[in-house]
This record gives sequence, C-alpha cells and structure tokens, in this order.
Amino acid sequence: MKGEDNRQRIIETALRLFSENGYAETSIADIAAQAGMLKGNVSYYFKTKAELLQWITQAREEQLFRRLHDGLSPDATAHECLEQFLRVTEASAEEFARVGCPVGTLCSELGKEDPALQPYASRILKALQSWLEHQFGRLLPAEAASEHAEHLLALLQGAAIMAHAYHDPDLVVRRVHTARIWLRSILIHEEIR
Repeated sequence: MKGEDNRQRIIETALRLFSENGYAETSIADIAAQAGMLKGNVSYYFKTKAELLQWITQAREEQLFRRLHDGLSPDATAHECLEQFLRVTEASAEEFARVGCPVGTLCSELGKEDPALQPYASRILKALQSWLEHQFGRLLPAEAASEHAEHLLALLQGAAIMAHAYHDPDLVVRRVHTARIWLRSILIHEEIR
C-alpha cells in the first residue's frame, strides 16, 4: 500500500506544480522536494517526466469524471448531467482564478514546448468534449450536439483563462450562469419541437 500512496503523492504534487509553475519549469527534483521524497524515489516510480505526465493526465481525467458522476443516479437525464458539468465548473472557480484550468494550461504549454507531449493533455479535453457531445446527443441531432458541446467547452475554458488573468473567480460564476440560461433555451426549444 505504501508504494501506491507514494505514487499518488507524486502524481498530486506534480499536477499542482505543473499547474502553478508549468511543465517545462518543473523538474523531477522539484517534484521530489515538494513531495518530501528523494529524486531517486520519484524516478523509481516514473522513469521520465513524460511518463509522469501520462499518469497525471490519466489521474486528472479519472478525477474529473468522478466529479461529473458524483451524486448522479445511473439513469440521470442529459439535462441533469449537463447541469452537473456546470456545477463542477462553478466549484472550480477559485482554482481557475488562482492557477487557471490545469488541463487547458497544460494543453497550451505542451503544444509550444513539445508537440509530441500535447496529446497527453488534450486527451482530457477530448474526453470531456465527447462526454458533453454524448449528453447533447441524447437531446439533439448529432451535428447540433457536436456544435453545442464544443461551444460550451470553449465558453468555459475561456472563462477559466480570463478568471486566471484577472484573478476573478466570479468571472467563472457569471459565465456558468450565462451557460445555464443558454442551456435552458436549447432545452425549451427542443421541447417545443
């Protein structure tokens, strides 16, 4: 169990440091020091920083989807699922204002630093967009579902960037409110059809 605890501590520490300092500016030695471990211990679990990045993105994706499903019944409606996405985003407002969206920031940075690493981070955004598309697809034709999923994700990623730039968590709260109104208008339109 100790090995798994160490691995988890390294992953959580690395994710925090990547969010705060950036992937390129964070070394294995930095991660080891912040995790209270020796550099060799970190290297025992993760041979390279790229391997650690792969584990981090997998852990972040699992964490995000746990939050998206937390408290929802297995037969939750598409509207309930989309509302849960908005609640999770709203609950992250303070984090976004402090360090930006960890996923969006990582995608942006890795695309500049080493394009070969970008898929590790973008896989979370792609999985989230696919999940949103599935929820909208329960209500709308495929083309509209795809467009709405992209719109909602882009709207809230933009809000995270701006909240970080302005150090204003309320910006995320306001954009989530706008997204709720927009979502209601789509659902009402569908009910009328």
